[in-house]
Amino acid sequence: MPVTYFQDTLFFTPAALNAPGTTAEFPVWENNLFATSTYSLIVTVTNIDTSVVVRLDGTIDNTNWGPLISNTISANGTYHYNIVGAPVKKIRGNFLSETGGTAAVVKMSMSAR
Repeated sequence: MPVTYFQDTLFFTPAALNAPGTTAEFPVWENNLFATSTYSLIVTVTNIDTSVVVRLDGTIDNTNWGPLISNTISANGTYHYNIVGAPVKKIRGNFLSETGGTAAVVKMSMSAR
């Protein structure tokens, strides 16, 4: 008899960050319900001065976090990044750094499948 399970795409949009820091953690793995390994990060940056560095982090042990996607953005706008084949238990957005000022607003939306 084939094994059946429920799998769907998960979406998460935490509050925007006005300074470097991390978003809330988002669980993307639950035994017998879903197991994800494909992620998207959509970043909208406003009020940028020179550049910001954003990252999508993942953890498999709920303690140690590592980068899944990392990019430097140098203009206001919305940017989309993908990663495939990286199963983790939780993801979070990371506004890693800002150069040229301290006024950028970074809004990150994430999806997992």
